[in-house]
Amino acid sequence: MTAVLNSVLPLFALVLVGYGAMRFRALSPEGLAGLNRFVYVFALPVMLFFTMARSPLDGLFDWRIVAAYSGASVTVFVAALLLMPLLFPGRSIAERTVVAGAGSFSNIAYLGVPLVIGAFGPGVGAPAGLILLADNLILIPLIMAFLEGSTGSRTSPLRLVGKVLAGFARNPFLLGMLAGAVWGILRLPLPEPVLRFGDLLGGAAGPCALFALGGSLYGRPIAEGRAEVGFASLLKLFAHPALAAVAAFWIFGLPDEIAVLVVAIAALPTGANIFVLASQYEAAVARASTVVLVTTGMAVVTVSGLLLYLAGRT
Repeated sequence: MTAVLNSVLPLFALVLVGYGAMRFRALSPEGLAGLNRFVYVFALPVMLFFTMARSPLDGLFDWRIVAAYSGASVTVFVAALLLMPLLFPGRSIAERTVVAGAGSFSNIAYLGVPLVIGAFGPGVGAPAGLILLADNLILIPLIMAFLEGSTGSRTSPLRLVGKVLAGFARNPFLLGMLAGAVWGILRLPLPEPVLRFGDLLGGAAGPCALFALGGSLYGRPIAEGRAEVGFASLLKLFAHPALAAVAAFWIFGLPDEIAVLVVAIAALPTGANIFVLASQYEAAVARASTVVLVTTGMAVVTVSGLLLYLAGRT
């Protein structure tokens, strides 16, 4: 119990320090933008590359990991879409899609990867990377498809696939992760100076990402739609990990150490990509922003408590 708290609470403390830095103007918006750029383009891609390249990949591409996590994510998303006309009548398809996405999409890159590596050790980096990849190839395209459909434009499936692939090609941390996986599969050597470089630059990813995440939360509006925000928050922090637990432990029978990882990632707060998509399609923007803020704040308690419980299973 003490070991888990010692690993997890400092990570959330970094988020709080980043928030405080923006709140008390110790960091400017331009400085935060530069830090985000450093994490996004340099530190996080390098960390993911070396994590994948140095991990034993024999059991990485286990379809059950993707099925358990993405199955839970898609189930929550679809269930939310079906429930919202009954719970919140009058909302547009785009608004329902944003709220449903907020209840099913985890902040894996900036919070999840540093958190699970800090809690469970570097050995979980590769399967966590696989879940990150699956989320961006399965759930995000599904959300985008519904948002595209809500505009009334006749976007062909081929064009939608092209947009997703173009986004993938512009995403440095996904490219770094994929390159690392290929490097590991080919068992190419990594010279000692290169490894040292990876440890130095990649080691900055976790602290800087968490600090930047905290800074980006400052100033987000607490807006209208509190019932929908509460609905999405309950789905994200409770329903999503509960379904992931059923899938990982019982339906697919994953080893305990991998099942625990799947559940922990499902329990993460909402990722900021939902806010980006909401802004792009001009749908429920303030509600998406509020869900990101609320779930991140609540996750200090919910995720810490869950990790304490899960630690007893491994």
